[in-house]
Amino acid sequence: MFGRNVSTSLLREDVMRCMEMREIGSRQILVYMGYLYKYLKETNRAEYVSFVDPNKIPATQDGSTSSQHIANQLKASNGDSICLIPYNTGYHWILTVINEDKDTIYLLDSMGNRNRDNAWKTTVCNGVRTYLCMRGNPKRPTFKQLTGNLKQQGCVECGYCVMQYMKEIVECEDLQLERKFAGCVKNQYYTQT
Repeated sequence: MFGRNVSTSLLREDVMRCMEMREIGSRQILVYMGYLYKYLKETNRAEYVSFVDPNKIPATQDGSTSSQHIANQLKASNGDSICLIPYNTGYHWILTVINEDKDTIYLLDSMGNRNRDNAWKTTVCNGVRTYLCMRGNPKRPTFKQLTGNLKQQGCVECGYCVMQYMKEIVECEDLQLERKFAGCVKNQYYTQT
């Protein structure tokens, strides 16, 4: 799934967190990504979507290590695939999606239309730009925040929303994200139900 072997375990506590809809971490998201990858392989669509391991995105002050990791992941993926990057800002999960042409970066945030983490935006843009330069294309990628997605009502649903966004993208035959997540969704919240 990431171009290398990854082993992770869910503890009983991790399962209970999901059942009780408490705050989740990267282990739960990583296992869910494995489920989605298995689904993609079973439907012969694994080459259309690639994933970035959220545990391998180092939190550095300047972001250069993270940018290089993103560039390396894009290089290892199929050039015609979209890339899903779940990222925890330290207190909140967001989903970053890089389109198949690697020139547009989308952000899905369950807290609405407010990109409060400009450092992450810069890190991802630099990673995509590094990848494009490696391919001989010095183009600067564009960054768009998509707003037509499920929101969180409380303070712990962000990880669940990120998993839902990934599921919707993986199950979608037409990967036109701007059309899929267009507009503004009102009163649609991720709930335990």
